[in-house]
Amino acid sequence: MALAPVTPYAENFDGCQPFSNTSVNILLAASTDLSWTVPGTATQLYRARFSISTSADAFVCNGATAQVPVSNTVTSTPNQQRIDDGLCLYVKGGDVLHFISTTTPQVGVSLLLVQNS
Repeated sequence: MALAPVTPYAENFDGCQPFSNTSVNILLAASTDLSWTVPGTATQLYRARFSISTSADAFVCNGATAQVPVSNTVTSTPNQQRIDDGLCLYVKGGDVLHFISTTTPQVGVSLLLVQNS
């Protein structure tokens, strides 16, 4: 019995991605900044896909301490984003990501190396 031909990988697999080269799982402490350094060198570009516990609020900041927004004000923090499940960002090896939340969510980061020059 002959095997079926292998289907080459293509981006049309509707959200399907290859396994991560590197991943970390984090359990945040409430209101405490936690940092993690992306492995590799500045010439390595990764797609970072974030996951987070259901209904949790957390923030990630690249290169600076993450800040929890102050109640009833507009808080501007450069290079910081709220983590929504499935958030994808590009990061480089050596980038320092900082995480914070007012609760204790579980956060995952899956890296996929997309450029190594």
